[in-house]
Amino acid sequence: MNVVRAVAFLALAACSLSLGADKRAALAERYSHWLNQDVVYIITDEEGKEFLKLTSDNDRDKFMEDFWESRNPLRGSKQNPYKEEHYKRIEYTNETFGRRSNTPGWRTDMGRTYILFGKPTSRAPFTGYGQIYPLELWFYSNNTGNPSLPPFFYVLFFIPEDIGEYRYYHPIIDGPMKLVRGSQFNSNADVYKFMKPLGGDISRAPFSLVPSEPMDTTDFTVNMSGEMLISKIQNFANDSFNVRRIREMRALRAKVSSWLLLPEGRPLDINPIVLADPLGQYWLDYAVSIDDEALGERDATGKELIVSSAFRLSTAAGELIVEDAEERAYPAFKESAEGKKFYPFQIANRLPLVPGGYQIEVQVNNRKAGRSYKVEKKFVVDPPGKVALTGPLLAAAVETVGRPDPSTPFQYFGAQFQPAAGRRFGLRDPLRVLFQIQASAADYEVEYVVANTQVREQRRTFTDHIAPGEFKDGRLLKAKSIALTGLDIGDYRIVLNLHATGVPAILASVTLPFRISDAEPDTSLYFLANAHNVASRGVAAYIRALESISQKEQAAGIAYLRQSLEQNPANAFASQYLVQLYFSGRQFRPVTELYRHLGIDPFKTSAETLAQICVSFWQAGDAAQARELLETARALFPKNPLLEATEKNLNHKLAR
Repeated sequence: MNVVRAVAFLALAACSLSLGADKRAALAERYSHWLNQDVVYIITDEEGKEFLKLTSDNDRDKFMEDFWESRNPLRGSKQNPYKEEHYKRIEYTNETFGRRSNTPGWRTDMGRTYILFGKPTSRAPFTGYGQIYPLELWFYSNNTGNPSLPPFFYVLFFIPEDIGEYRYYHPIIDGPMKLVRGSQFNSNADVYKFMKPLGGDISRAPFSLVPSEPMDTTDFTVNMSGEMLISKIQNFANDSFNVRRIREMRALRAKVSSWLLLPEGRPLDINPIVLADPLGQYWLDYAVSIDDEALGERDATGKELIVSSAFRLSTAAGELIVEDAEERAYPAFKESAEGKKFYPFQIANRLPLVPGGYQIEVQVNNRKAGRSYKVEKKFVVDPPGKVALTGPLLAAAVETVGRPDPSTPFQYFGAQFQPAAGRRFGLRDPLRVLFQIQASAADYEVEYVVANTQVREQRRTFTDHIAPGEFKDGRLLKAKSIALTGLDIGDYRIVLNLHATGVPAILASVTLPFRISDAEPDTSLYFLANAHNVASRGVAAYIRALESISQKEQAAGIAYLRQSLEQNPANAFASQYLVQLYFSGRQFRPVTELYRHLGIDPFKTSAETLAQICVSFWQAGDAAQARELLETARALFPKNPLLEATEKNLNHKLAR
């Protein structure tokens, strides 16, 4: 799966072979240039093979459009920062690298690295030393959003024998002795001692490309993880995390045919709330109002509205965590004197969460009209122990549920809450407020302020006392009904302030707008299929694992991956991901235990994961199992250079 190449100039040829060189030759020049050069380092093998199967230029143009749009962080925008940055990097590499050998910059190892990761945090050249070949050390902070890479890493380039272009240094395949010349170097220790005065980074990098890894300063053996890092860089497009993400984005792109946003289109109305369940697990519930027939298209019977909707959950910085889409017909029309009349409704979803910062984007698409509407919300889930006030949700109705379902949005403790569409209330309706307090058990007061945004006299204030005994595990879910009689029609805000009894300082505060009208809104609430899919075995835990890792909480991510596999051992992504996290943290024994528990099946598609498991068995003291698994892995991937390097590393250790 991952391909290590000893010479940079073979990169294009190797990629061409993996994708079918005979078919590439038949491509028109602009398509061949796009496939062989523009996107050669970022297109997955899966995508490349699909592109080569296309038989018309129209299909190829459509594929290329979808390729870039699937990677666009500004979904639906004509601007594509990812594509723009990619071509800027190609331009820079062609201007900067490859001059020593008159090679196009994009074809060099330095060019490949720059195209993939951009400008390094630091670049340190080491030239002019008689005893070492020209070196250059790049240092990166992982800003790709891909947890397959370590948080920080080095990439070391050198010119072997002073001939040709800078190429990747492979810690296992090359070894520190390949970096130096002269009879005074007889061991790795000699190389380290010579380089140490040049700076700690350049002396350490030949042995370990991951700064957080411990270095062997006794026998000066080379860490295998550095070889795996270079292997991953050389075939980064086919990294399992990247492939999974691209598959999801392409699948979503296929489900939703148009992401064009109308400049005059108003944003969607959304009702979100984050609450913790009795087990302390956080959930995001949101409802989107389908209050205009233009948000969908009528079905053939004229009784239902076909709505294509999608959601995208990202970190606060915009890194994608999970997304999905579905299309469904909803009852939306009733007979009236004027014919079939449209009745608004809401669609609701539920997503598992862990503490951290997020943004949720929801889109509703009218494919027939080629238009899309969206809404974005940023929010923070505070960790347990921090005083927080979450919500409020303004509910139009509350009903007791005979058979509670934990996967149903807006259903809490046996009660189904109906979000108020558009946060609109009739004159005779009570204002139902649902919120959750997270705090240590103590005496608190909650102040409710209802205020007209235009008329100062239209204002009401209420206060509730909260006793310590009302809290359970540091949380309290509370509902409050506030009568609106006597207030005028208009726009209002409700403000909730939490403070300790007798102390004026406000500990937490939330505010939300709403409107009082003479009409009494009545909308149906429908639940998206995704909400029930999340209840499937292992799904919620897997999503929480992705969220934890995106929030830089590796330990929590590992715990959730283990939970996901306990619930669904068939999740190959979870098993491979867990091995990767264990291995990067040098937790070798848990890797071996996982393999013994699951067997080889979940790992058969990843040479890198098999290599990590082999090394883990060796590090855990089971050389026989390491050798046996390596033989099996070599049979599955006969010419994989990473497995060859693993074998070389193990043989070297056996010879010592």
